[in-house]
Amino acid sequence: MGLLFLIEGNVDNMSFNGSEKEFMMTLFLGYQKKILEKELGLKLEDVQFEKHYPGMKIDLYASDYQLGVEIFVENLLLKSNKTHQRKILNIIDMIGNGVIVYIASAFHDKHVKELQDAVKKSGKPITLYFAELNPEIFAPLQRLNHMHKLKVYENLNLLYIENPIRLLRKESIIQPIVAKRLKQPQDENISELELIRKRDNEFLLKALRSRIEYFLPFHREKAHLQKLRIISFGAGRSDCNYYVSLSDRRNIAFVELRFSDNNRKIYDSIKEKENVIQGRFDGTVQFKDNCISVTIKPSESIEKTVEKLVDIFEKMIIAFSNYTYYFYQDKKEMWQYHEQGI
Repeated sequence: MGLLFLIEGNVDNMSFNGSEKEFMMTLFLGYQKKILEKELGLKLEDVQFEKHYPGMKIDLYASDYQLGVEIFVENLLLKSNKTHQRKILNIIDMIGNGVIVYIASAFHDKHVKELQDAVKKSGKPITLYFAELNPEIFAPLQRLNHMHKLKVYENLNLLYIENPIRLLRKESIIQPIVAKRLKQPQDENISELELIRKRDNEFLLKALRSRIEYFLPFHREKAHLQKLRIISFGAGRSDCNYYVSLSDRRNIAFVELRFSDNNRKIYDSIKEKENVIQGRFDGTVQFKDNCISVTIKPSESIEKTVEKLVDIFEKMIIAFSNYTYYFYQDKKEMWQYHEQGI
């Protein structure tokens, strides 16, 4: 039995304008999960953001292992529309059973009826919930969206208003949940080497999220970790990305910040402060081909390698985020809110 919420917000490179508000709402609902738990009478475990699912990304995924319920979440900060209507219809078609909760600021009657009819016609044991966002949530969301991106996470509590969502029980189709304990996901058809790589990459991601929780891209799930020697993250603007590896084909571990030719001006401006940067990194930074990198030799202990990489990554984020988010003149006013930048 699955429980499905959808929250729109699949942006790798965060923008200063409205594109991140959906993801902020996703994080808030995930980390303040008691709000959803109270509304649904479920326990949310193993919360993941933007989890890869067949043909789409599920913006918030969790499970209630006691009841055997999968939880997938989407929250549209607009009135229901065709794009999200198609997505919900695809999910109804995709899952065998479950609970779908579609959250929006409001719903068109025709959309409600179309989804109700789709559930009934499917003959599946699917519960369909509609939920409306409290309009008072939009003012604090706008405040968050105008903060320095490294300050957003610590201020998510601004969204903690009374009753941020309201279930529309009259419009919903509620069917009983059949209790069935979920098994932890099993890795099938992958080699022992891939299992090790997946485990190590998951350990690295967990450490990054725990130590540098204020860097929002870390909270997004990554697909195919068993295949990845190098993991990438949006650094703040298009064609500007971080890369991290526990061990590449040269048996080197590294953290890199790469710029496209379109962002060469940002790279050059950072390089002008190379003396300051080398002081922060004990002279270990390399500048080459629009790339700023620090390499280390992997330790025999994965824990020690991860500890070193996380430390390097945090220093880079602290040093360079004013540039990767707010380099151009109209945004440099934001630099004053992150004085630790170079």
